[in-house]
Amino acid sequence: MRVRVILLIVLLASVTLGWWMYRDVVSWEWIAAQESRFHASVAEHPIVSFVYGFFVYVALSLVPGTTGKSIVYGWLYGFWLALLIASTALTIAAVISLMAIRFLFRDFVEAKLAPWCRLIDDAVMRNGPTWLVTIRLLHAPYTLTNYASGATAIPVTTFAWTTQLGMLPGTIAFVLAGSSIPSLRTISEQGIWGVVDVQLLMLLSLLAFLPFFGRWVRRRHRDSHQVGPGSTGMATGRPPSESTLETKQ
Repeated sequence: MRVRVILLIVLLASVTLGWWMYRDVVSWEWIAAQESRFHASVAEHPIVSFVYGFFVYVALSLVPGTTGKSIVYGWLYGFWLALLIASTALTIAAVISLMAIRFLFRDFVEAKLAPWCRLIDDAVMRNGPTWLVTIRLLHAPYTLTNYASGATAIPVTTFAWTTQLGMLPGTIAFVLAGSSIPSLRTISEQGIWGVVDVQLLMLLSLLAFLPFFGRWVRRRHRDSHQVGPGSTGMATGRPPSESTLETKQ
């Protein structure tokens, strides 16, 4: 119990300190005003900037409501580097959130998010990892899903790879939007959804239904073989032995 309290204090202190140090960075106007400095820093110190940017992305992903990060990173680092940072950092932050809930706040989350926790547990039991990938593809609330999953029995490895795979299409859409804008001022003027290709995002989200479509096709294929030639007795729902005996009589 004492260890949990210490970890909780450290976690809250870290979040508070980070918020105090970077409280001015929540403004799009402030970010847009630093364009030249950001680009110069990445050009002069590419490796250090990459590492620093990666850890900043992880930290920001732990704070609920910090949207638009992938767009900024796409503009700053280019498509491929930004996609690597965003996709990996989002997965790491999700796993950190799950572990924190599972070992520190599980009782609290189970009490507050009981319906969502039961939904995830039941859906994973019925559909396996496919369901986890699907809710990520459908852009279920990132933080809520992380917290609720921490109060379930989902293995950490399963949670990690389904998060990475399921969030990849959406991350691609946002990073692509950022890599194609000429200036961050475009975001402050038009907003996040003013620069994102919504049609592309919706198209990529349709990938969520591919696993279920594949299962439907396999089920139809299996059923068609069961009622086809040579499946005597199966079409009637009775064992083949009963149909054979009736034929002989």
